[in-house]
Amino acid sequence: MKGKMLSVLLCCCMVSVLFAGCGGTEKESSKEQTSGESEEGGIENAKIALILPGSIDDQSWNASNYAGAKAVEEEYGVKVDVIESCAVEDFDATFTEFGEKGYDLVISAGSQFDQSIANIAPNYPDTIYTAINGVISESENMCPVYPKEYEASYLAGIVAGYATENGKFATMGGADSASMNKCLDNYDAAAVKTAKERGFADAEAARAYINSWTDIALTKSTTDQMIDNGADVVHCYSNEGQSGAVQSSQDKGVKYVAFAGNKNGEAECVIASAYADLTKLYPWAVNALIVEGVRGYTEVGISEDIISIEMTDQVSDECKAAVEAAMKDIADGKIKCEKFFSDKAK
Repeated sequence: MKGKMLSVLLCCCMVSVLFAGCGGTEKESSKEQTSGESEEGGIENAKIALILPGSIDDQSWNASNYAGAKAVEEEYGVKVDVIESCAVEDFDATFTEFGEKGYDLVISAGSQFDQSIANIAPNYPDTIYTAINGVISESENMCPVYPKEYEASYLAGIVAGYATENGKFATMGGADSASMNKCLDNYDAAAVKTAKERGFADAEAARAYINSWTDIALTKSTTDQMIDNGADVVHCYSNEGQSGAVQSSQDKGVKYVAFAGNKNGEAECVIASAYADLTKLYPWAVNALIVEGVRGYTEVGISEDIISIEMTDQVSDECKAAVEAAMKDIADGKIKCEKFFSDKAK
């Protein structure tokens, strides 16, 4: 009898071992299927970092990305470690440090991080590296997310086209780059088209590149000159430098259409602000990369509900209706913003 009982016990132990082995294999398989998910599972346990090229007080790009990180913390209850004002010469070392520390996701704000990610990401395959506005994806864990800011620019151009009283637009950018030109091309196209539809047959947009994201004085003097040359609506895509364009527009009594953040309260001249809403984009991206396992290069825009345009009471109801219609047409594919890209945007 004791022999029979011993045999039964041995069989039970063997079955338990077999089930334990299967359980371990299943866990590994699940982890492989949700590549990028933290070991404990779920976003709330993930190690996430954000690297910014500038200060969170810039009232533009860096501040918007920081707000996106805060939205992730609020929505998922996870801490995002933020590095401000990371110098170019420190990019590789910073990406390496987070890889060594076993971070699940390292987010960087800007296409200027693309090359450093390409340098470092292959060395740390268990860490996902993404650049907001990035375009390079050469390995499984290089996952740039490109917000279609140019869709916001198109909407901003419609507002400008309704605001002008002479069909002359001043358009400025902090740098002459492909991503910048995608935005400015769409803004100019929509502004000129709308103005011509309103009867300004000679409508045109003059463009200038400041070659600085932060120089307020230079941006102001450039804006002054463009307004003196006849522009009555101003638009500038920059960081701190944009404040100079707002100051000039306010001083000279022209309208200003802002970009890369909501600046409607900055001055009376600001009639609308269009931007990729990073407080919506960041939670979307973190969920897509960590939970859903999205990989490679990804573009998001109006269809993903991350484009916003805030219009003041200075904007007419007719203009607001035109903007709403354009948003729907872009989402439905009736308006293809890509067709307005110049050679410099490709």
